[in-house]
Amino acid sequence: MALPRLAPRLAISLPLSGLFLAAKVAGLDTAAAVLAIAAIAAMAAPTTRAAGIAAMALLAGAAAALWIGRPGGAGLLLGAMPLAGNLLLAWHFGATLRPGHEPLITRYTRAEQGLLPPELAGYTRRLTWLWTLFFLAFAAANLLTLAGLGPAPGPSAVANIVLSALFFLGEHPVRRALFPGLGPATPLSTLRAIWRADAMPDAR
Repeated sequence: MALPRLAPRLAISLPLSGLFLAAKVAGLDTAAAVLAIAAIAAMAAPTTRAAGIAAMALLAGAAAALWIGRPGGAGLLLGAMPLAGNLLLAWHFGATLRPGHEPLITRYTRAEQGLLPPELAGYTRRLTWLWTLFFLAFAAANLLTLAGLGPAPGPSAVANIVLSALFFLGEHPVRRALFPGLGPATPLSTLRAIWRADAMPDAR
């Protein structure tokens, strides 16, 4: 099987993310902001070629480094990271809901099941909508935080991560209860399906 199109993105963005965490823990906010922007650019690059993804990460990191020269630039970029991440994820799910496109979770289920059972089509489309709205809701909270009107950045980020994990994990027993004849649905099987779906010939 061909490598998933996600593979080169992860190969570039994961080391950058690790360096970002190390810089953040060390209190190097300037370096952390540059690395965070580069990692996001690697995941959002409009190409599947490793060289193009690396170039996007490099250009975005360089632009971030120039922006940080402004007073408060590093803090502003770091504060905008949750907003950028949630908007990127909302787009990743929501773009597949356009007419003529296959909803993202429908695609993942087709990769897992081999052939999509008809009873799952509506469910997976609604679930793709729910994930899109989930990330948009957190993006709205991030905007309020940036405006000084929302929750503090730390608790907001923790809530974002915890609720995302609970949503992901909690959907599996719901699916098993609604569709008991389709076999076990586990987080591990879902992650394998995502990996397989990204290697399919018609992966976007």
